[in-house]
Amino acid sequence: MSGHGGDRAGYGLFIRTLLATGLLGLAAPAAAQATDRQTGAWQYELTPYLWAAAIKGDVQAAALPKIGVDLSFSDIWHDLDFGLMGAFEARKGPWGMLFDAIYMKISTSATATRTGPGPIGATATATANLTMEQTMLSAAVAYRVAEGVTATDVFGGLRYNKIEANADINGSLFALSRTVSRSGDKGWVDPYVGLRIQHPIVARWTLIGYGDIGGFGLGSDFTWQVAVGARYDFSKTISGKFGYRYLSVDYDKSAFLYDMSNNGLYAGIGIRF
Repeated sequence: MSGHGGDRAGYGLFIRTLLATGLLGLAAPAAAQATDRQTGAWQYELTPYLWAAAIKGDVQAAALPKIGVDLSFSDIWHDLDFGLMGAFEARKGPWGMLFDAIYMKISTSATATRTGPGPIGATATATANLTMEQTMLSAAVAYRVAEGVTATDVFGGLRYNKIEANADINGSLFALSRTVSRSGDKGWVDPYVGLRIQHPIVARWTLIGYGDIGGFGLGSDFTWQVAVGARYDFSKTISGKFGYRYLSVDYDKSAFLYDMSNNGLYAGIGIRF
């Protein structure tokens, strides 16, 4: 690759590692089975899940120019080293606690070249190796405002995001070479409030709708999320969950811009006890 193609490769490499959070952004809503709560006993549900999200938007860090990003889930999956996602819900009577955790580690590398003019133009080569880790933790308190056929919860909580990136860049021209290492991290907390609705339609099947808004300039300038899906109860303790989820985050502070939308299908297994 030569000329501006090398620049695009470098930018694409940075974005792929910094933003391969496609699975990012963002706490998947856990949905507990609506059951008889007259006993007043605690009820719990653990849900490991996967969100196959694409990423689209703009990012800018420090001296880098603002870059437009449009990555599919397959692009992100290619560079994934390790990922762990899980949600947990605890409920007693009308009160509940919602937790969500996402950890991602991404690594990738790329090489760009540029050849000078003339028949014996010199060729400069740059190789970059990048590693990115992202942690997202969410916690909220929920209150069931309506039980009946359609269970409705309102909730409020905090969502913590942290991105850590490390880069080793080696440049060479003729017999000369130099390696430069760079690292950085950015963390912030977003308050958020939301609503979740669960409505059974036929035996074993329940429709689920979820939405939240947050940031309010305290963390992100603004963030919002919606999800629509369904749950199928295999038994009293095991259920399958799937649907579609969209998350938007607009953060622009301290020389760091992250204005991204993430959307895609999600699937998980709920274990109640």
